[in-house]
Amino acid sequence: MSVDEVLKAVRALSPKEREQVKALLSALPDEPVPQMTEDEFEQYLAAKGTASIPDRAAEPDLESESYEPVTVAGQPLSEMIIEERR
Repeated sequence: MSVDEVLKAVRALSPKEREQVKALLSALPDEPVPQMTEDEFEQYLAAKGTASIPDRAAEPDLESESYEPVTVAGQPLSEMIIEERR
């Protein structure tokens, strides 16, 4: 949403709603919010108790040479779904 669109939307508000917008804007911090990497954000959420960090060492490495996809007999799942929808 552009600044012009925001101004247009604010002008359409009632005087009481405009005062609420003013109060919310004045409560915003003046300094920019620091940008975090995904790992830093996960650490932040974990420290806050909002989320737990999964153990990435336990996840399979799909690019390693020891990884082998599982082969399944029969027709592909996508074809089975298409047939069932008919």
